[in-house]
Amino acid sequence: MDLDGQHFVDQSFARRDFEGANLRACTFERCDFGAARFSQAVLKDCTFSECRFLGCDLNGISARGCSFLTCDFRGASAPLAAVLTECRMMGSRFDEANLGGLEVEGGDWSLCSLRGLDLRRLRLAGVRLREADLQGCNLQGVDLRGADLSQALLHGARLRGADLRGAQLGGVDLGAVQVTDVKLDLEGAIALARSLGAVVD
Repeated sequence: MDLDGQHFVDQSFARRDFEGANLRACTFERCDFGAARFSQAVLKDCTFSECRFLGCDLNGISARGCSFLTCDFRGASAPLAAVLTECRMMGSRFDEANLGGLEVEGGDWSLCSLRGLDLRRLRLAGVRLREADLQGCNLQGVDLRGADLSQALLHGARLRGADLRGAQLGGVDLGAVQVTDVKLDLEGAIALARSLGAVVD
């Protein structure tokens, strides 16, 4: 299946098989992709607004320069391999998703809900995660160098061994996070001290 520059509104693609599909510069508004399969699909410069991907199989998908705005990925699965390169995921939900095989290369994940997910395999260096909900996430050993975590919610998150050097941590309450063996630069250390109640002059 090849789709180029097409526009879809309020359409159902539930359980559709997009295996090997090529989608370029397509726009989808409020479309349903529930339980659809995207094995080996290639997406480039596509926009999905308020679309539903409930229980979707994302194994093997490759998306570059795409926007998934306020989309619902609850229960979606990418346990083996999936690549999102410079994608905008703003405001999307990933509750109960399996993202163990996901590779994230840059992009904007601001305002996303990733609460409670196991993200240990992800490399999130340089990713924008402003105001993202990461509460209860397992981020042990994750590369977050240079990531923008401003105002992110991290209560109960496990960050043991994570690399936060160069990360923006403004407004983050690090006092409610497991930070054993976390790698920090000077600014990060100051942010941690302030979260713990220290006065830093």
